[in-house]
Amino acid sequence: MREGRRRFQLLHGRLRSTSAVSATPSVRSAEASLDLHQLKPCAGELTTAIQATESRLNTLLEDRTRIGRDLHDCVLQSLYAIGLNIGTDQRARRNQTAEATEADDQVILQLNQLIHEVRGMIRELESGTVQAFDLSSELSALCATYEQTGRLQIRLDLHRSAIDVLTNEEEREILNIVREALSNSVRHARAAEVVVSLRMRGARIRVSILDDGIGFSTTGGQSRGYGLANMEARAKRLGGTLKVQSRAGEGTQVIAEFSLEPLLMSV
Repeated sequence: MREGRRRFQLLHGRLRSTSAVSATPSVRSAEASLDLHQLKPCAGELTTAIQATESRLNTLLEDRTRIGRDLHDCVLQSLYAIGLNIGTDQRARRNQTAEATEADDQVILQLNQLIHEVRGMIRELESGTVQAFDLSSELSALCATYEQTGRLQIRLDLHRSAIDVLTNEEEREILNIVREALSNSVRHARAAEVVVSLRMRGARIRVSILDDGIGFSTTGGQSRGYGLANMEARAKRLGGTLKVQSRAGEGTQVIAEFSLEPLLMSV
């Protein structure tokens, strides 16, 4: 279990911080006099919570096969088809410039990388295991993919202390937020440079994606696109918020921030 979060102890059915001042002798004496029957309500609630968790897990396991099948039959096959169509069109075009051929090759390369990732997801679902996930490596690979096109330069400013306290779920959500923000920087903002930073401030994690694109007005009442809504939903799942700061001609900054929850440690 990763270090860096405040730990709690479960003593006599009560939640106590390990950083709290030691109890006085009179308090310890009162706690010691508790009868076991007073813990029965807590035990009953714990049993109910465990049973509810098992029920949710069983539902997830039942859905796992269906999700894997849908990924293979729908997503994976669609990616294959797109790649084949690009290759067919490329062969059919005559007198194609070297630049166009290189662009097609980059698209096919990215498709192949995405196919590899989807196949990895399917294997995880089939085996019931989760492969090791390293946010720093995943972000580096993501940036390399964008930089291969020559259209975007990305600088990573990742603080190791922030990465070390993240759970795998938090790392995956952060990666997806960064991926969506970079996609927006390329497709909409037409940015040339982006800085991605990850830092911890006290008990809060802050993710920032800052680009030098064309920016936009945040007061114009424009509709919020699917990408932004998706990033907001991911930040909300982490118990945090998403903020977008931008002005026309001055770039855009996407900031996701959330608090670290305490870890429970039974003794």
